[in-house]
Amino acid sequence: MTDSYVCPHCGHIEERPYRVRLIVFTCPDCGENGRFIHASLVDRLDEVPEPQRPENWEEMPLDDRLQYAIREGLLEMSFTGPI
Repeated sequence: MTDSYVCPHCGHIEERPYRVRLIVFTCPDCGENGRFIHASLVDRLDEVPEPQRPENWEEMPLDDRLQYAIREGLLEMSFTGPI
C-alpha cells in the first residue's frame, strides 16, 4: 500500500510506502525542491472558503497555502495523530 504526495509547485504526484503529512525532496518533473504534501491535505485546502483565501491563493505553492490556512486558523491540523 502506498500514499500519494503532491508537488507544491507543479502538482506531480509521488507515491511512497509510508504515511506522513509531508515529505521534502526535489520533484522529478519540475526540478523544484519543496514540501510535497499528503494528497488528503490538498483536498482539505480545497475546503477553505473563497472569501477567506488571500488574493493570490491560486498562485501560491500548495505548501504555502497549507501554512497560510493553519496560521490563519482556516484549517485545524495537529502534527501528531491521524492526517
